Amino acid sequence: MADESALRRSNRRPKPAQRETAPPVNVPSKRKAKEDASPADQLHFLLQNPKSRLTKIDMSELINANSWDMLSPDSQTRLAALLPPTAFRSFQPTIGLDHPAADNTMQLDQKPSDSVDTSFFADPHFLAAARTFQDHLFSNWLSDAHAEKVKKYEQGIKDGSLAAPWKDEVWERDNQREERTTTSAANNLAGEAAELKLIDLAKNSVLREGDVIAYKRNFTNLDIVVEKDVIIQKIDRRTHSLTVLLEPGPTRDLPSHLLMPGPTEPAAPTRIMTITSPTQLESGLLDVDGRVERAKRPNGNAWKALTLWRWSGDALNHSSQPQSNEDRRGGRQDHGTLFYLRACYYQDR
Repeated sequence: MADESALRRSNRRPKPAQRETAPPVNVPSKRKAKEDASPADQLHFLLQNPKSRLTKIDMSELINANSWDMLSPDSQTRLAALLPPTAFRSFQPTIGLDHPAADNTMQLDQKPSDSVDTSFFADPHFLAAARTFQDHLFSNWLSDAHAEKVKKYEQGIKDGSLAAPWKDEVWERDNQREERTTTSAANNLAGEAAELKLIDLAKNSVLREGDVIAYKRNFTNLDIVVEKDVIIQKIDRRTHSLTVLLEPGPTRDLPSHLLMPGPTEPAAPTRIMTITSPTQLESGLLDVDGRVERAKRPNGNAWKALTLWRWSGDALNHSSQPQSNEDRRGGRQDHGTLFYLRACYYQDR
């Protein structure tokens, strides 16, 4: 028995030796570090840092009539100096002496008293301003770094080293990709529509007898603007060529008798021209106008320089005279350039 007891004692594990350990080091937490910050630093964080708790609370629960009454009279006086005149009980709308409603008995330019109307803190305008403050705080617009950027920007605007972009430039910058895509699609459509000829438009009633085609091009190199109207007198049923009437020289407008509904035979000095393309029409008009020499004519797109004017509805319902002295085309309406009409017809066919 003694041997068994000795054996059990010998099998017991010895207790580990106690190691000398250094005293624990108290590492301050982030929360404690914030609490240890000076009141000025805490206020700076609260009012300027985008992580401030003010961005997550309902401002009406913080600033209201109850919280105002809890302040000391000295604090109320200091804060009252920051409030607008509408926050005081004695406020009256200020009007000038020259206002028709002003009289000798009214109190003008009255300064508010120290008595604050606490209902002001529930006013929708005040609450909207408080939410705006929260938005600016969350967006980091109240930080010292942002204030420095604004200061540098304003100084650059004043001394001319920076330029404020116009809203149109900002829109073009932000929508450049979309605009480029739209322009590319329009150019592709215009390129495909170019296979259509003037006689195709006449054949498919895009151009009709009685329509007025107005030509206008600005020759900037000569400081000359050429404007001239022609009226489609006849469309050949076999070739679909156009016979148009126009006035000689630089005369722009057609005589009133040519603008009436129904076929009209031209009389001197009205000129007659047969054309099958916009380029041919433009060359003929410039030759008749006589102010721009052939050598000085740029290669422009005649489709864009010619605009179609047509009556809306039944032409027979229109008066036999132009509607007014300023009506140059007998009551017809602008239907767009031939370039535009060709693209529309190509897309709709």
